Amino acid sequence: MKLIILCSWGATSSQLAKKVQEAAEKRDLDFQAFAGGTGEFKQKASEYDVALLEPQVRHLKKEVTKVADEHNIPVELVDQRAFALMDGDKVLDQALNLMK
Repeated sequence: MKLIILCSWGATSSQLAKKVQEAAEKRDLDFQAFAGGTGEFKQKASEYDVALLEPQVRHLKKEVTKVADEHNIPVELVDQRAFALMDGDKVLDQALNLMK
């Protein structure tokens, strides 16, 4: 499974993606977490199974969802508390639940 965490430029999403990847490895899951900007998502959407938007780009959810829908990719905002704490386990759980 491939997750993309989206923010404006990819800086904070890189940190969070790393935490999620570490959580997945601890659980021995076949899971990859990536970070990216909302702009590049349009070109690369088909490469992912699920997308999470960081809170600071929540205003782009409609735009991102439109692109994601074309590829049957679920989109949700990253849980704010998990984002604030950089809680990779909680964000991993959120992504896995979206895929059900």
